[in-house]
Amino acid sequence: MNKLAQTLTLPLMCAALASCAGKGTKTASTQAVPTGYSAPRSAGSFKLMPFKEVVLENGLKIIYIRDNSLPRLSLTVLFKTGNMQEPKDLAGLNAMTAYLLEQGTQTRDAMKIADEFGQMGTSLDVSPGFDVTTIYADALTSNSNQLLQLFADVLMNPAFKDAEINRLRSQIMASLKKKVDNPSAFADEQMDQFLYGDHPYGRDANGTPEGLRTLRKQDIIKHYLTFYRPNNATMAVVGQFDDEFEKQLQETMGKWTKRTIPTLTATPAPTIESTQVKLIVKKGLQQTQIRVSQLGIQRKDDDFIPLRMANESLGGSFGSRLNQKVRDDLGLTYSIYSGFDSRKDRGSFDISTFTKNETAVKALDETLKVVKEYVEGGSTEQEAVAARNQLVGQFPRAIETSDRLAYNLLVLDYYDISYEYLTDYISNVNKIKQKDANNAMKRHVDPTKFKVVVYGNESIIPQFKDYKPEIVRLAK
Repeated sequence: MNKLAQTLTLPLMCAALASCAGKGTKTASTQAVPTGYSAPRSAGSFKLMPFKEVVLENGLKIIYIRDNSLPRLSLTVLFKTGNMQEPKDLAGLNAMTAYLLEQGTQTRDAMKIADEFGQMGTSLDVSPGFDVTTIYADALTSNSNQLLQLFADVLMNPAFKDAEINRLRSQIMASLKKKVDNPSAFADEQMDQFLYGDHPYGRDANGTPEGLRTLRKQDIIKHYLTFYRPNNATMAVVGQFDDEFEKQLQETMGKWTKRTIPTLTATPAPTIESTQVKLIVKKGLQQTQIRVSQLGIQRKDDDFIPLRMANESLGGSFGSRLNQKVRDDLGLTYSIYSGFDSRKDRGSFDISTFTKNETAVKALDETLKVVKEYVEGGSTEQEAVAARNQLVGQFPRAIETSDRLAYNLLVLDYYDISYEYLTDYISNVNKIKQKDANNAMKRHVDPTKFKVVVYGNESIIPQFKDYKPEIVRLAK
């Protein structure tokens, strides 16, 4: 669960792209703008570096950003498929399909693919998620053609060999079993399941042991042919390249065949009638993990920015109410934070913390009390000003490099949100008044209807009797 990420959009491929941040000293905006490249014009004060969009006949949209500050080039493809496109009884189907792309093509086996990427000093980054799946690789400009041909082969000609399927299945299942040994990750996973039930967001993006055991090679091939299509994807090309490379890339990617993409409907997440607590206990745990969640908003919700501003005061920053009260004043934890995880369907509003076993219920009581007081009373003017300044101050880093700009453009395109979101962001944040943020929080957070997962030692059970919790005991 990658919740509480305070990015502008989605936490896609952050590790890969963040690694490129700050390396350049000269931006594309200082260079002559190539023909066809431009940036959105709006009333907003923030200017983006020029970029160009091209849609091929097979439906693949390509976003080009030329940046000659470094002799490198990156390729990213965002597929509009994730947990949402796989059936519950085949949980893990999308992740298996994505990871298998680099495990063999019609002309290259897994070792050869790894070796060719390695010779370019790079590797393929595959990230299956709830809504989308991304494939990323970069290389020096001198290897652009080699990178393009290998990248395209991986995307367009997977082999899905039986041996690789069985090996990967075993690896993923082993990693899923190990999760219980990581209390924080295990609590996150249990919270997702408790909150979303049979909705696809309730499952780990890598699937479940039951789903992985069930799926067959035919399921993987069908999923690939259905959803890993050019007309279900957007590609970003970033870095040092010329017109000839653009032409070559379009010819290569234009050979990919499109298909009709089906629209699937997910099982709705269950409604929450009142606060429900689930205790998951295991002997020997030294600390108690606490997760508090309810359904939040879709990414396209008009209250996305006002809620981000409100949350800064509640639990999104070090100076937030939750941190001040639960951490600093009461000394119940070293860390507590809250956030909205906005997605295609309704994401979640989450609070995450941990404490000593002896103070488990007190930490939960005080957390819920702070949320109730904040929702009912709202932020102070001083908190609102600080939150607004925080959002504005963080923004330039989100698009300071061409890779980060590409990341934001890909995600905005996925959510069908205008690119002017970026150019107008600062002015729109500055327009948000204290009452706007407070009212947004009141509309979207109900302090009486949370689902709570508490993961700790058995000794914590008596503390929670007033909550009448569901109790699950795990074997040691």
